[in-house]
Amino acid sequence: MPKRPSRPCPGRGPRRSSCPNLIHGNEKECQDCEPYVKKARKAYDTRRDQTPGRQFLHSVKWRRARSAKLSQDPLCNRCSMNGLVVPAVLVHHINQDELDTSPGNLESLCNPCHESIHGAGRWGVTKRKDIKL
Repeated sequence: MPKRPSRPCPGRGPRRSSCPNLIHGNEKECQDCEPYVKKARKAYDTRRDQTPGRQFLHSVKWRRARSAKLSQDPLCNRCSMNGLVVPAVLVHHINQDELDTSPGNLESLCNPCHESIHGAGRWGVTKRKDIKL
C-alpha cells in the first residue's frame, strides 16, 4: 500500500507565521509546533469554560441532577422507544436550555442518540443507522 504523501505543517509554531516543516502520515503538526498548539488549545478551553452555561455544567447542582436522572432512567430513552436496550451515558436538555434542570426537561440518552440530535459532525461521530428518530 502506498504511503500518504508529506504535507505542509498547519502549525504556527515559534515563527508565528506558516511553518516550513513537512508532516507525514497521521501527524497533526510537526514536533516544533506541538508545544505551541497545545498552549493554544489550553487557552481556548480556558476561555470557553468562562461562559455561564459551561460553568454550570461543572457545578455540583448539575452533577447531582445528572446523577439523579441517570439513576432514575439508566437506559437510553430514544433506543427504548425502538425496542433496543442501550445504557444511557448522557443527560440531554430537551428545550436546549442548559440552566434548566427541571425533571421534565431532562432526557437520558446514549452517545449516538445525543449526537444525532446535535449533529454528528461536532466530534466526527457518525449517526447510527438503526435508530429512527
